[in-house]
Amino acid sequence: MQTSDLILIVVVILIAMPLCFLGFVVIRQSFQVSREIKHILKNGVPAEATVSSIRQTNTEINGHPEVFIGLTIPREHAEPYRTIIKAVIYMVNIPQYQPGRKVKVKVLNTNGKIKVALEGAQVF
Repeated sequence: MQTSDLILIVVVILIAMPLCFLGFVVIRQSFQVSREIKHILKNGVPAEATVSSIRQTNTEINGHPEVFIGLTIPREHAEPYRTIIKAVIYMVNIPQYQPGRKVKVKVLNTNGKIKVALEGAQVF
């Protein structure tokens, strides 16, 4: 092998290593979000929320739109909790998420932090 061949191999390895690491981080993060939503749906307390807003993110997953949904969740002895969640919903179910409509959610309070997951939405 010549020196130029070795230099080429080293350069390719130096370029490929960071790209592989970046791909690993992105994939791991997407699975972590999915695991967190599944955990909330399994362990959360059922509640009914009112949709206050819906806005598409310009992303589709398997042909279904990803949206930001603004929710207001009533609480006993406290102000209503307002949050915005990102979810993938079937196109035919969009009318169910219009402002003013009631939707089922699961609420999980861990370490003073409230986490909300929408029941019936796609989890990828």
